[in-house]
Amino acid sequence: MGKIFGILFIVVGIWVGLEIYTEGTHNAFGGLFARWSGERPTAGEAVDSAARRVGRGVQSAHDEHGERFQRALGE
Repeated sequence: MGKIFGILFIVVGIWVGLEIYTEGTHNAFGGLFARWSGERPTAGEAVDSAARRVGRGVQSAHDEHGERFQRALGE
């Protein structure tokens, strides 16, 4: 019975960690951990996590590559 609770505890811990990593402390669980993050956003300012910022950078690089590829094919 103790192993089941141990595995459940580990799974919940991983889920909480991934949620905070992907959403950031300001967005994860409705901002539950925002008070411990140290950053205080101003009103109306959206705070993104590092994973989302990196994802936007990668997506823009893919979009730029696609545009260059289409221009090269069109010429």
